[in-house]
Amino acid sequence: MESLDPQALKSLAFSRSIIYDFLASSYIYPYRLSDFERLIKSRIGRVRDVARVLVGLYPSMNDLIKLLGLAENVNDYNALTPIQVDFTRVDYGAIPYEGYTHTGYLDMNTEITLKRIYADYNLVVNKDFRDLRGDHIAVEFAFMSFLAYKEYDDWSSAVKYVEEEDYFINNHLINWVPIFVSTSLKLVRTDYFKLLLNFTRDFVVQDREVIKAVRDAYGGE
Repeated sequence: MESLDPQALKSLAFSRSIIYDFLASSYIYPYRLSDFERLIKSRIGRVRDVARVLVGLYPSMNDLIKLLGLAENVNDYNALTPIQVDFTRVDYGAIPYEGYTHTGYLDMNTEITLKRIYADYNLVVNKDFRDLRGDHIAVEFAFMSFLAYKEYDDWSSAVKYVEEEDYFINNHLINWVPIFVSTSLKLVRTDYFKLLLNFTRDFVVQDREVIKAVRDAYGGE
């Protein structure tokens, strides 16, 4: 990783941003077929392209490619409804919030901490997230997507964003997402959701190591 040139590092950051954006959209409930089209199917092309490039660095991309294949076939409510049922099982049985995973209730302190982090970048949870709390899995993944994109886009400050990614994945995502996934896997029935959950867990674990290597390549502390 230390030998990567600046263009390779920028490309990796952009690709990671796309993956985190897809994960964020994957945990927003699709009430209608049009929601699934907007949140998931509209992203399939670019996500698949990125997954094929990253598969050597992230073995979890194989599950993502399989997931995208299933998503392409969600064309009617017969296909969507079982996924919606799994969403409901997860939303009420596993509760996709960091604070809840740590404490067993919707912890305000966790959300306040996260909102302070977001505010450092002038970010707020907007209407696209349907009033979800700041510690919802979709919001946290969206923040990681933002950081990875800024790493790509603001080259002069790239190390700052990588160090924030390193802090966030080690102090937030890695401490609760694998637990949430383990609980959720006991509840869901569809291959779609099983693949999504397994990919989510494995990607976060693998990305933690990639971020560390990227930070070292940038000369971060």
